[in-house]
Amino acid sequence: MSSAASTIFSETATSPLAAHLSTNYCPTDEEIVEIKELIAGPSLRVHALDDEIAAVYKRLHSLKAEREDLVAHIESYRALISPVRRLPLDIVQHIFMSCLPDRNCVMGATEAPLLLGRICGLWRATALSMPLLLSRIHIVAPHETVFRPAQA
Repeated sequence: MSSAASTIFSETATSPLAAHLSTNYCPTDEEIVEIKELIAGPSLRVHALDDEIAAVYKRLHSLKAEREDLVAHIESYRALISPVRRLPLDIVQHIFMSCLPDRNCVMGATEAPLLLGRICGLWRATALSMPLLLSRIHIVAPHETVFRPAQA
């Protein structure tokens, strides 16, 4: 607890009305005026604290935005020094072939070989230059119930 808060609490704790806290006591008109005077200072402090908290949140938001910008900047340059960029083309092609599924699957954009062409322009050009990568096709025939002949 801060010293300002402890001072306020000590002032309210010494009030003759403190004995009535957490009871069903109904204050008189004079006591209502006294209570309003008693809580005026703490109410102002609460509003000041709310303003300070809002300023801190605004500053925090600003710092987070700056951090995100810096991280994006760093990552864009870090990508330039990625070791995968220095792999020889034949190694990349071998890796692409190793990524192909062992089963006959429907070609989807979420797995090799189509996914490999979505990484970057160089990988797309590499994938398209490899006939073996796209040489297998698997077509799934629809179930018989779909094309059931109409009955007369």
